[in-house]
Amino acid sequence: MKYINLIGALCFLIFIASSCNKDDVIEQDITQKPVITLDSETGIYTVKVGKTLTITPTVENTDGAIYSWLIDGKLVSNEPTYTATWSQEGEIYITFRVETTAGAAEEELRVDVVNLTPPVISLVLPSKGLKVLAGTDYILTPDIQHQDEENFQCQWIRNGKTVGTGTTYTFNESQLGQYPITIKASNIDGETTKDFTIEVVQTMPYEVKFETPSYFQSSTDRYTLIGRPLFLKPQLEYFDEPLYTWKLNGETVEGATNATYKFTPNAAGDYNIQVEVKEGLGTKAILTRNITRAETSVSAEVIVHCIDHKQADLFRASTSSSLQTQNKVYEYTPAPGQFINELNTAGFTGNETSQTAATNYATQRLAKKSYVSLGGFGGYIIVGFDHSIPKTDNTYDFSIQGNAFNGSSEPGIVWVMQDTNNNGLPDDEWYELKGSETGKEGTLQDYAVTYYRPSGKGMSVQWTDSEGETGKIDYLLDYHAQDYYYPLWIQEGTYTLRGTRLESRNIIEGNIWKNQSYDWGYVDNYGTDMTSGAGSIDGSGQQNGFKIANAIYRDGSSIDLKYIDFIKVQVGVNAKSGPIGEISTEVFSFYDLSINNQ
Repeated sequence: MKYINLIGALCFLIFIASSCNKDDVIEQDITQKPVITLDSETGIYTVKVGKTLTITPTVENTDGAIYSWLIDGKLVSNEPTYTATWSQEGEIYITFRVETTAGAAEEELRVDVVNLTPPVISLVLPSKGLKVLAGTDYILTPDIQHQDEENFQCQWIRNGKTVGTGTTYTFNESQLGQYPITIKASNIDGETTKDFTIEVVQTMPYEVKFETPSYFQSSTDRYTLIGRPLFLKPQLEYFDEPLYTWKLNGETVEGATNATYKFTPNAAGDYNIQVEVKEGLGTKAILTRNITRAETSVSAEVIVHCIDHKQADLFRASTSSSLQTQNKVYEYTPAPGQFINELNTAGFTGNETSQTAATNYATQRLAKKSYVSLGGFGGYIIVGFDHSIPKTDNTYDFSIQGNAFNGSSEPGIVWVMQDTNNNGLPDDEWYELKGSETGKEGTLQDYAVTYYRPSGKGMSVQWTDSEGETGKIDYLLDYHAQDYYYPLWIQEGTYTLRGTRLESRNIIEGNIWKNQSYDWGYVDNYGTDMTSGAGSIDGSGQQNGFKIANAIYRDGSSIDLKYIDFIKVQVGVNAKSGPIGEISTEVFSFYDLSINNQ
């Protein structure tokens, strides 16, 4: 999030989302950085005018912690909890930050000061829904605001009958099936209900699958050349301690017991690779004298096609009529963000309810060198050229335009692909281009964020991630008032984006949010690799240069690509900056620097 239409460059600087650079010190301590969980599901608190509100987050890994509560950049408390009273209605934005020697964490929250305060119920549910084992106690303890108001009551309702009172309820059911639950809380100011469903299962619904090259592709087939390794890693659901067995064409691969299997074919042909995953917590159990339940074991397979040609065989040379810029957008799948679905300002018409329409929108924007926002973490765009881009001896092989300037960088990770199967589509192998943060502490590979469609207009987008953390893409009514920030062309109620995550560096100095640059290797970043736009105060014309020689395998080792056919840019940070919103990469255009100099 950067391209904000505010009056004057000074206002733009004040309201920009950003992050700060940390000292280049690698901590050797094995302690983990703090993890914050707010006691509000949405991060929004309400309090009646003149009443006292106490915010009590849960913080993990707090040895030697320093706590900071900030309002408008000013420190208001150094305690683990925050208590305050407000005398007039309004919205108060607060930053809660926890710092230790192992790192820092922070959360943005909002306090709505109102005249009436009916209960607010917060109950965080697992991303795949609340599934529980039959005959097992599950204690449900939601966070309920405004219990201190007069006449507070709480009821738990199943099938129209009250099954519990009070703020805690123990669920235990032996019959399999789905059980709708309603929490009803009331006080002198009103009544609030929250509906959810508990599914009782005999065993947890374990899942093993291989990912596709992009969200809108369905095939998991992989393509490679003779002697070029593939790194295969399945995605798992519900496993606690997975144990892996890999098979090649039906035969167990001795010693292959890791989550990732490196397969290097030495001959052309098709290979069937299967992974079998067992739960390591001991799922085998005797049910009766005569019946034994076997261990949980789930498998998935992937077909690897080894192509019988060399790299040079499929190189598409440029001609005198070749375009220097991209000629096609193959996929536009942003994360939710404040410029997604926005009418007029960002060029959306409101009719982008299909992937084709969204791709056409992005194509038209890039053709005019207008920005395309990729939303929050993981959002991406895939483009191609009417020729292959060769690896050269030039300083850079290609460049990508963003709008970074000094103090405002929103880094995008770059991935490249060869059209190995020669079908003209980006359905082959993606290789990340390493940057200055590759391999550093704080950089996470195989990081994933799942986004959830809001249940109503004007609501924030909730997310969960692969690290067990939760958060939201804030709905910013003052700046971007479309109905939803969740892409209209994503039909599912949730979707997951995966990629490499850089450590966020956004801080606030005074009243100004700053996002200092990373050294090199990222789009929309004020780094040492800029080919133009270094002197701009608003990011206009800013470009970063990239080298194909920086392509790496999943294990970080280099791959010798002689050329590329497709480029993907993906948002590399999961962070937001107070009331300004999420950090998001913007792209304007892509350039092949081997054709001519700009």
